[in-house]
Amino acid sequence: MTSARKAIPSALMREVLIEAGYRCGVPTCRTILAIDLHHLVEVSAGGGNEIANLIALCPTCHALHHRGTISADALYAWKGVLAALGMAFDREAIDRLMFLSLCPIDYLVVSGDGLLHYSRLIAAGLARVDMKANNAWQLVTYAVNISPKGRLLIDAWKTGDRQLVAEALASA
Repeated sequence: MTSARKAIPSALMREVLIEAGYRCGVPTCRTILAIDLHHLVEVSAGGGNEIANLIALCPTCHALHHRGTISADALYAWKGVLAALGMAFDREAIDRLMFLSLCPIDYLVVSGDGLLHYSRLIAAGLARVDMKANNAWQLVTYAVNISPKGRLLIDAWKTGDRQLVAEALASA
């Protein structure tokens, strides 16, 4: 006999949604239109309503998982990155890291003020900075690029490989 499924408390729902930035937890999706909460360990298999067992997914990615297109290992990997990044970085820092992953080398050139927006990523070793121009210290510009550690983390996250994510988080 199966017990009735317990409703997920609204405070817990908010916590999971905040962890994912109110977006789908699949890094190649990140939709914001509609979000479901998925149990990593299914309720029928004994999974409970804890933040560690829930991930935000859009209805499409949720259905793709249940059809077998998105693996459970990928969901665990993406949840691990969301949890790790959520503890260390805010939504903007995560978005900036993802943006840097898409930019060619030396594409993003900023002033010292602009550099401050990337300070968390630079301090964590996920981004690197190189001075590009120094006009007698009147206007100094810097190129901000994703670091090898940052690239490893983003690539691991996008592939959904649990082992690569663990290695990336250990090295970052």
